[in-house]
Amino acid sequence: MKKIVVIIMFFAALAAVKPTATNLRGQIVQNVNGHYQPAANVRVDLVTWNGAAWTSYSYALTGADGFYYFSNFPPGMRFLLLVSGHYFPKAPQTINAEPPGTYQDLPVISL
Repeated sequence: MKKIVVIIMFFAALAAVKPTATNLRGQIVQNVNGHYQPAANVRVDLVTWNGAAWTSYSYALTGADGFYYFSNFPPGMRFLLLVSGHYFPKAPQTINAEPPGTYQDLPVISL
């Protein structure tokens, strides 16, 4: 009986943990002679919907591996990415509620 109570308490505690922030990551690649390679030092702007308008919220630069990262965004926030004058993806996305310490992976962007 004691084991059952402990198990129930454990799962209740897990269910009560709600992420308060989500991390985003993605990669940018470029076509070089028919081969896709990571695009380094590319600016990626995170544009969010504040309920009335789209506003630039933050930006990141890609590393040598083409990856960019954004940290600590509230789940439910609507966003687009602005890269080299183009919006990605074509339709606004919503930040998911992810477990702490994990990332919401975004689709690869090809320049």
